[in-house]
Amino acid sequence: MSARGELPTWADVALIPLLNLLVALLISGVVVLMIGENPLEAMWIMLKGAVGTIKGWGYMLYYATNFIFTGLAVAIAFHAGLFNIGGEGQAYFAGLGATIAGLSLEFLPWPIVIPIAILASAAFGA
Repeated sequence: MSARGELPTWADVALIPLLNLLVALLISGVVVLMIGENPLEAMWIMLKGAVGTIKGWGYMLYYATNFIFTGLAVAIAFHAGLFNIGGEGQAYFAGLGATIAGLSLEFLPWPIVIPIAILASAAFGA
């Protein structure tokens, strides 16, 4: 440990994320309690809905995919020394570009449309 008081690796990797999760659960529990519902029941329903069934896992992964790829893109930029606060908007515009290209070129065969849609996605997201 240095003189600056940096956290040990185990605290930085495990303790801080767990504390963040605990604080988020406590705050959401207070909000649920303020509207007059049982926080434990609400947390159980949320957990059961997200990972309790195969369909729940599918929906969770489907909706998380955009955030996962956005996080990866921002991490690459951050690693290169750049900072970007518009990652989520860029992902939405990239999806819009791919959709526009794919729908407007429906008369072409799909092996041609897919690369064009990828290029349109990159152009819109940039």
